[in-house]
Amino acid sequence: MAKTSIRVTHPRRLPETVQTLRRLGIPCSSSDAALLTISSVPEKKSSGSAKGIGRVPSLLVPYSTTPEKTLALLRKLGASSPGPFFAAGKAGAINAALFAAACLAPRHPKIRRALDLFRSRQTNSVPQKP
Repeated sequence: MAKTSIRVTHPRRLPETVQTLRRLGIPCSSSDAALLTISSVPEKKSSGSAKGIGRVPSLLVPYSTTPEKTLALLRKLGASSPGPFFAAGKAGAINAALFAAACLAPRHPKIRRALDLFRSRQTNSVPQKP
């Protein structure tokens, strides 16, 4: 079995994604052999240029300076986007990493165990009585 890695196209803009993937034991790569690509989408991206992000569907995490610009970006890309969108910011970056791990988990027992452990820790960290 080939070693699994995920390509993060803008790791400096998505440090939480890289950190979460590493916590799950998934290396980040810039090679073309990646199974999934996680891309940050800049504010100025037009709908026509989103089609060539990668050979495989990308998981898109928008980044912008204001919520209005993020919504405008999502409206621009809309149906022409090459993959699913996640929330802007830290939450979206972490969720994109978890989604990528969940996509890989059925075929990779180590990733599945790491993801299950991460989820159980998250569940146990919630207080019984708020």
